[in-house]
Amino acid sequence: MTGPGDTLGLLKLSQSIGRGIRDCLFPKICDSCGLPFENGISNILCLSCFNSIQPYRDPICSRCGDPLDPGAFTGATFLRCVICGDGNYFLDGVRAYGDYSGALRIAHHAFKFEGMESLGALLAERMTLVIPAGFTTEETIFCPVPLSPERERERGYNPAEVLCRQISLKKKIPFRKLLQKIKSIPPQMSLRREDRLLNPEGAYELLPSNSIPTKVLLVDDVFTTGATLEECAKILKKSGVGWVGSVVWGRTPRYL
Repeated sequence: MTGPGDTLGLLKLSQSIGRGIRDCLFPKICDSCGLPFENGISNILCLSCFNSIQPYRDPICSRCGDPLDPGAFTGATFLRCVICGDGNYFLDGVRAYGDYSGALRIAHHAFKFEGMESLGALLAERMTLVIPAGFTTEETIFCPVPLSPERERERGYNPAEVLCRQISLKKKIPFRKLLQKIKSIPPQMSLRREDRLLNPEGAYELLPSNSIPTKVLLVDDVFTTGATLEECAKILKKSGVGWVGSVVWGRTPRYL
């Protein structure tokens, strides 16, 4: 005769054997290194590859977040890269976790395009590590870059909003939707660079609000040319916001 403890033990044993057989017949293969793994990020990345994603280090362009060579700002008036120069922009600063390549790109693709919404918490946790203290004062409000209603219904969620909510929870800083997308536009990554710069114009507008924050940190998943973030910053600045920055998961190389 067997008791409840014996039954539970047999159940756990059978589950363990079942997992072992499954892993032998259908092992998880890392999309980055190509090796089978047990511990990792869902079924796409082994833990080693995910942990190998390197964050950007200073010096960083104060406007677009591009990492630069040591000593790049020696004697410079503006802490900006050559491309940003000393021009006037609505966006005050950007921080990206790292290069949009390798394991970082694989994790993002699964999160955004393969329905793995739960990965947002992991990505957001890493993103919080690169947000400068000056970006998150008592006046800061976190705001996601919006999707069109059609695209959000199709995907089931807005990746930028998922990241924004998670970062807001981790940083204990208020979250508000301040913008809405009013015009569907082609995805930025499907266009040539010169077309990307013009693509977001007129695509966003301010949501009705009783109060305008002093400081807004926009949250998005990927920085390409920065045109989308610049357009959102323009709308916020013209509404009375004093400072607008952004944090993103990945930053595409300059030539894309």
